[in-house]
Amino acid sequence: MKEKENYVTKSANFLRKIENHFAEIAPRYRKLRTTDMEPILFIERELSEADRMHGADMGCGAGRYTLRLAKQLGKKCHLLYCVDKSEHMLIQLKNFFVEHGINHFKILHSDAHKVPLETDSLDFVVSFNAVHHFDMSNFLKEASRILKNKSRLFVYTRLKSQNARNVWGMHFPNFTDKETRLYELDELEHMIENTPNLSLKSIRYFEYERTSTLARLEEQAKEYHYSTFRLFSKKEFDRSIEIFKKNITESYDVNNVTWKDQNILLVIES
Repeated sequence: MKEKENYVTKSANFLRKIENHFAEIAPRYRKLRTTDMEPILFIERELSEADRMHGADMGCGAGRYTLRLAKQLGKKCHLLYCVDKSEHMLIQLKNFFVEHGINHFKILHSDAHKVPLETDSLDFVVSFNAVHHFDMSNFLKEASRILKNKSRLFVYTRLKSQNARNVWGMHFPNFTDKETRLYELDELEHMIENTPNLSLKSIRYFEYERTSTLARLEEQAKEYHYSTFRLFSKKEFDRSIEIFKKNITESYDVNNVTWKDQNILLVIES
């Protein structure tokens, strides 16, 4: 019983740390992260035959992907629900949308496991780089509930093995060890197979050539552009970033650091 209590306390502390992270980083989040258009263009093509759709972005954050999706779909998307657990992120999203003249959206302050939407009410659901923050099995069940028959769920994420191959996984000590929330493809496939009324239609792989400077990378890490960095103690982080800087200096031109980021997009049909 004591072990269970300790686990619950540890889990609650972890969730609180992540919630505090997003509250603190919300005003500058879009400037710290990279937004890729390729998955949005792919989703647009997949939905090209539909019209006047109602959809939702789960774990929308400050809206960097959501806005681009809304603009790309245009009038085809009649209403887009922006769902996130962080009120601070949703405030940023609302301001961002208003600034860009987008008004066919509705904010929902909710986690992804129990969304205040009617059963069989949506034509599509998307999630961009967020599912590692969810209870994936419960998220899939909820997506299955709110999606209409023959509708689509699009999950854009990076796999655990892909995370290990980017510039942080290769050169930032303990980055991959700390990031335990990501999945491998077989795990995702298994959860989809075990969710009633969902089936995996296709998998799309993306690879991006990235270029940055050591100064910019150091800035991103110190600004916690990945929540992974919040999982380090201050002492661990300080030690790791010094080793990271040494690794980058020895392996690259510090003004031209290049690597490849990889992601997958799961197309799931209800």
